[in-house]
Amino acid sequence: MSFHFNFKSILAQRQKSIFSATVVLAITFLISALLGFLRTRFLYSAFFKCCVLELDAYNAAFRIPDLIFKLLVTGALSASFIPVFSSLLHKNKKEAYLTASAVINLLLIIFVIISVFAFIFATPLSKIIAQGFSSEQIQLMANLTRILLLAQIFFLVSNFLTAILQVKQNFILPALSPIIYNLTIIISIFTLAPLCGIHGVVYGAVIGAFFHMAIQFPAIFKSGFVYSPVLSLKFHGVRDIIRLMVPRTLSLGLSEIENTVTLFFASSLTAGSLSLLNLALQLIYLPSRIFGTTVGQASLPVLSKNVAKNQLDLFRQTVRKAILQGLYITIPIAAITLIDRLAIVRIAFGSKQFPWSATLLTAHTLAFLTPVIICQVVIQILIRSFYALHDTKTPFKISALSLGVNVIFSYLLLRFTNLGIVALAIAASSANLIQSLTLFTVFLKRVNGHDWRGSYINLLKIILATGVGSFFAWIAIKILDLFVFDTSRTINVIVVFALSVLFGLSSFIFTTSLLRSPEYEHFKSYFKRLLRFFS
Repeated sequence: MSFHFNFKSILAQRQKSIFSATVVLAITFLISALLGFLRTRFLYSAFFKCCVLELDAYNAAFRIPDLIFKLLVTGALSASFIPVFSSLLHKNKKEAYLTASAVINLLLIIFVIISVFAFIFATPLSKIIAQGFSSEQIQLMANLTRILLLAQIFFLVSNFLTAILQVKQNFILPALSPIIYNLTIIISIFTLAPLCGIHGVVYGAVIGAFFHMAIQFPAIFKSGFVYSPVLSLKFHGVRDIIRLMVPRTLSLGLSEIENTVTLFFASSLTAGSLSLLNLALQLIYLPSRIFGTTVGQASLPVLSKNVAKNQLDLFRQTVRKAILQGLYITIPIAAITLIDRLAIVRIAFGSKQFPWSATLLTAHTLAFLTPVIICQVVIQILIRSFYALHDTKTPFKISALSLGVNVIFSYLLLRFTNLGIVALAIAASSANLIQSLTLFTVFLKRVNGHDWRGSYINLLKIILATGVGSFFAWIAIKILDLFVFDTSRTINVIVVFALSVLFGLSSFIFTTSLLRSPEYEHFKSYFKRLLRFFS
């Protein structure tokens, strides 16, 4: 009985600071990511060796539903809904709830209309974006796409519930949704896939999307939110959200075009190329989602409040601290990922059903994607900083530049080299690098960032310490691999990787302490607070 009470109180607990919210999001993101790797490992074990064409079609089938969802929902949530809803909630709670209901209803209707169109024309749309697929793959991709459209409807409602709860500073229960989603798909791989093939996995995705939404209902009811079946543009907040979301939607449109172009190019390569590229991207985007997206999500309501109260000095300080702390974590992680890339791929996806040649190619692709880890953290934080300033046009323009770089580089490298999916990795890294540097330069001009000189010195300390940590991580993996462990066994690969990471990160942390890095002191303080948070 006592456990039940404590569990309920934890789920209902509000996270009143960026730190506590980030802790909750980072932990649940990590758990969800680990389940995501297990899901992918089981999926590729079941289908890569016997049915790689079906697996490529499965990966491609998410493109159209994801495109619709991100354009309509992600654009509204990340750029406009949270700042506007947060502002209304402090002024007029009833109007805030009516505005939220009206936006949900409006987007739900639009989403259903577009989904019906996508359902009818799934086959010709699939031919356009996956021109390298066979006719059988195109038909399978179209059928899977039609099923996945239903899952996106559940995700639409679920993500708005998440946004409402996050504004109310309740991060725990919404953060559990992706965990439930991944668990459901894993279960479907072992239960539905043997009966229905790759369709069974897609059915599992739809069921998981439903539970992704349903798990948040208790928290949303307890939060006091009142849903209304209202559909009107007369509310000032609705018009503000639409006005702000248009540039963000266009910006996301560019990003989705970029992903679609990548799929277009990858589909023309040898069978399995698309699936292997997805594996490398899944590994690369894990650190940015844990340390970039989580900080961005947790800080957006606070940054929006700072701007609303005209606390611009505090706003600049928060952004600067978030970027440096993100880099303190991601720069050494990127270095270790580069050094231990083969071990990472083997641990995450390696199995008897996953060929050694596929492992090598995925690891090679991963090497050229490592700059994305660092760039994405900066991008995620800076984009949300612009949103807090109610500026969605600047990220859109810079996203357009990034898209152009990616498309041009992808075409030229594939046209004039034999690099295959590695060419797509190089193009993605180049585009991310240009996007992050351009965002940073424009942001400094926008907020009068003349006081960043000390931050540059701190960044040099992080880079120097990363060099030291990388050396010890490389020495550890070489000695352990050559003279201590037989790395033909998976358990030994895990041990070697763990020791390499331990030596690398320990020497990095020790070096930053010697250099008196402020970020080291920050995380030392955070670690103590983390212990108190869990106690």
